[in-house]
Amino acid sequence: MYLSYVLYYQKLWEELENEDIPSHIREARLDNLKKQAKEYVQMREQQHGIYTDLQTDKEFLDLTTSVDRCIVHFYHSDFRRCAIMDTHLEKLGRKYYETKFAKINVENAKFLVERLKVQVLPAIYCFKKGIVVDRIVGFEELGISDSFTTNVLEKRLAKAGVIKVPDDELPQKKTIFGYKKKTDDSDDSGDDE
Repeated sequence: MYLSYVLYYQKLWEELENEDIPSHIREARLDNLKKQAKEYVQMREQQHGIYTDLQTDKEFLDLTTSVDRCIVHFYHSDFRRCAIMDTHLEKLGRKYYETKFAKINVENAKFLVERLKVQVLPAIYCFKKGIVVDRIVGFEELGISDSFTTNVLEKRLAKAGVIKVPDDELPQKKTIFGYKKKTDDSDDSGDDE
């Protein structure tokens, strides 16, 4: 993940050096690039891109109140479905660097489990600026099957607003007239001609 960001910034820098653009635009782009690099360093220091295992309630509170967006998985080490969820969240944590992904064992967080009313595992809590904005409990919303794909979880987290899915990966958008037409010529509307 780190290498891809470095290559991205190197490419931007080369474009700024090689393009014939007015100096005020070049300076604005350079300032923006410096700002993004600073944000990246701060996120790296907070271990973004790494699926962190929190050990205490204090670590949980520090994390959820110090980052803009985070996803915390409440798990138990003996539950197979929690291990399945871990696999998916670890993949997404590397992909969505702007959001912090973490997990906490319910045996280490009895206060939080009681306070947040965690009763079914796995339980995913989504935070924005320290406030719970959504939660996913069990696999009901993910297809009720142990074999759901990471893409299903990704779309569900995007719906919660804690990850930003690139535009080309978003599901079809709805217009005031319904969904955008498909590119094929099939007509499944059932209307008579």
